[in-house]
Parts: sequence; structure tokens; C-alpha cells
Amino acid sequence: MQKLSSYQVKQLHDHLIRQGATDALLYELLDHLVCEVEHYMWIGLPFETAFDKVVLEANDKAVHYLNTTYQTALDPNALRHVTLDDVVFEFRNKQYGAYDLRQSYRHSMRNALLLGIGLFLMGVVWIAALKQGSFSYWSGLGACWLIGVSCVGFAVGSWFLHSLRQRYLVVE
Repeated sequence: MQKLSSYQVKQLHDHLIRQGATDALLYELLDHLVCEVEHYMWIGLPFETAFDKVVLEANDKAVHYLNTTYQTALDPNALRHVTLDDVVFEFRNKQYGAYDLRQSYRHSMRNALLLGIGLFLMGVVWIAALKQGSFSYWSGLGACWLIGVSCVGFAVGSWFLHSLRQRYLVVE
């Protein structure tokens, strides 16, 4: 792949300055534009044609949009309270609910784990009670049964309350 000369890189740099790129965004964009020009030259275009093609895409509207997006995305006050989910779902996926689904994974995993443990305990107690022919709540099996019922009840109740909250959630 052919590398650009310092003069050619300077032409791209000057173009970005003329379009109004800020210092913070200038070197990020310059790197991308240099790579794109090098790609066009690699597939056989001369520098002038590749430069014109890239300049058409990097017009003042695109640079202005990137400047405003870059400033809002990297606002120091907003970055102090950012979570991984905020980074992953920034400017996308919030519209169709993927962000909300991601936020409820922890609750869903907890409910699934409690439901599984509860049903397992209840199944073991039921099999043991059938084998013994008797059952008492005051025995070890009874305690396991009550723990299993409590786990299942908590998981089902938590799921029900969460679904009610989601149903009546007001989206702005």
C-alpha cells in the first residue's frame, strides 16, 4: 500500500482546518482521511482523484456534525457518571428497547437462578417424600420444601412486579 507524502497529508490537514474541524477532532479525522485516500490510491486511483473523492465526503456539514457530536459525547461532566452500558448504547439501540433489556439482565438472571434452585429443591423434596411415604414441615425435607417455595415465590413475584412496571412505564 502506498503511503502519502507529508505534502499530501498537509493538504488534507489544511482542508479539515478550512472546514472548521476543532483541534480535538482534527487529528482523529486526519488519520481516517489519510487511510481512506491511501485505500483509493491502493485500488488504482491517482492522488488527485482520491483526494477529491474524500473531500466530497468531508464537507463542512459533516465536519460540523462531527464537531458537535464529539463535544457532546466527550463532555467532561457527563463522562464522570458514565457506565459501560451508556458507552455501548450511546446514540443507538435505545429506540427499540435494547438498552432497557440490557438494564434488566441482572434481575432476569437473579430470577432465573432463584426459580431454578427453588424448583430443584421442591423436586428433590417431592421425590424423597414419595420414597419415605410421609412428609412433615418440621423435618429437614420440610425446611428444604419451604426454601424452594420461597425461592419460586420470590422469583415469580419479582418478575410480576417488574412486568407491571414495564407495562406502565412512560417513555418520553
